[in-house]
Amino acid sequence: MAMPPPASPTHAQCLGPGALAAILQPGTGLAIWDRQPARPCRPAIAAILAGPGFSHVAEGPADAATRQLRALLPPRAGALLADIASLARMFAAIAGSPAVRLRLEHLDDDSCRLFHVDAVRLRLLCTYAGAGTDWLGRDGRIHRMAAFQVGLFKGSRHPDPGPRTRHRSPPVSRLPPGRRARLLLCIDEAGSLP
Repeated sequence: MAMPPPASPTHAQCLGPGALAAILQPGTGLAIWDRQPARPCRPAIAAILAGPGFSHVAEGPADAATRQLRALLPPRAGALLADIASLARMFAAIAGSPAVRLRLEHLDDDSCRLFHVDAVRLRLLCTYAGAGTDWLGRDGRIHRMAAFQVGLFKGSRHPDPGPRTRHRSPPVSRLPPGRRARLLLCIDEAGSLP
């Protein structure tokens, strides 16, 4: 599979999940998997966005952590949970971690509005609905991840001394209230945060 030239020498981008393993290369601060929204997930996403905001956290082996989320989501969330489990297993394999920390959030504010590097080894972000994560290219330009794109970021605790890619939550507070909602998945290694 041909990989397009990167927009920045510190990030890798591809149409397949194999792109995420590029995060292990020295000097790569961000790996992005370009993927299209999955139609089977739409009913669950719509049901979640119709309800109140939340932040659900689950820790453990990938499948066990996903089962913990199942109890907190609408009954029709099967396809979405299958996608979350798949991403959690990929993250665990790349990170070499037996357990993950999943955080699924339905939010409508500028939660992490300043560009930053996370205090973790690796962090996976995927926005299922709404505006995606903003990240800074090496040239200082702001890029925005699309819905369903998967970004794997090196954090400040990664042993690679190379550059990091700073990122932030998109500034949705400027949008009309009906366009602010986001459904965000964040995956870290279990125990990486208090």
